[in-house]
Amino acid sequence: MRTDRAPGARRLWVALIFLVLGTVAGVWHNRRVDSGKPDYIAGSVRFIVSVPARAFRGVSGWIGNQTEWIGRGRRLAAENRDLRDRVAVLEGENNQLKEAQIDLDRLRSDLGFAGAPQRKYIAADIMDMKPDPKFDTMVIGRSASDGIKPDSVVVTRDGVVGRVSEVDPGSSVVLMLTDQKSGVGARIQRSRAFAVCEGDNSSTLSMLGLPNTADVRVGDVVVTSGLGGVFPGGLLLGTVSEVRHDAANGGMIVRVKPQVAFDKLEQVYVIP
Repeated sequence: MRTDRAPGARRLWVALIFLVLGTVAGVWHNRRVDSGKPDYIAGSVRFIVSVPARAFRGVSGWIGNQTEWIGRGRRLAAENRDLRDRVAVLEGENNQLKEAQIDLDRLRSDLGFAGAPQRKYIAADIMDMKPDPKFDTMVIGRSASDGIKPDSVVVTRDGVVGRVSEVDPGSSVVLMLTDQKSGVGARIQRSRAFAVCEGDNSSTLSMLGLPNTADVRVGDVVVTSGLGGVFPGGLLLGTVSEVRHDAANGGMIVRVKPQVAFDKLEQVYVIP
C-alpha cells in the first residue's frame, strides 16, 4: 500500500513546488514591472521561445515562396487561356466589322448622293466617249425603255456630268458640261451669288453674268442654282479656279474647274 501511494505523493509535492515557484515568480515579476525594472526571467523565456518561432516562420516563408509559383502559374495559365479565347473572338468580330465598313463605304461612295428625297437614279454604263471630236459628248447604254428622256440630268458621285441631248432606241447621247453648247444655272455656295456656267470645249467652265461687286474667290464651291428648269438645285458643279475683273465690260471673268474627272468616267447615273 505504501508503495502505491508513493508516486502519487511525489507528483503532488512536485505540483506544489511548481505552484509555489510560479507564485513567487509572478509576484517577483509584478514587483519588477511596478518598479520599472526589467524582468530577466521573462525576457529569457521570450528569447528562448522566439528563436524557434522565428526559424519556423522563416522556413514557412521560404517554402511558401518556393511553392507559390505553382498556384500562381495555374491562375496565370487559366487567365492566358481566357485572354487568348477573348482575343480570337475580338479578332473575328473586328474582321467582320471591317468588311461591313468597307461595304458601307463603297455604297456611300457610289450611291450616297442618291439619298435626296423624291429622286430616282438609273445607273448607266458608258458605251463611247466623244464619238465626234468636235463635241464633248458621250453615249450611255440606257434609252427610253429605261425611263430616259431628253434633258434628263446625268451625274456621278462627284457631281454633274451633263444632260441627255438625244435618246435612241438602245442608247442615249449625253452633252457634257464642258461642251460649247452646254449651259447650267450656277450659284457660289458660300456667297450665294448666281450666274450661268457654260462650256467651251476646254477643261474648265466659264461663269458668266457676275458683276464686279460679286463676292467670288478662288476655291469657292459652285453648285447648280435650280434656275432654268433642267438641273435641280444643289448639285455639285466644281470649284472656282480663276477670278479676274473685266474692265471693258464691267464684270468678272470667272473660271470653274468641274468636280467630275471626265477622262476617267466608266459609269454614270441618270436622274430621269
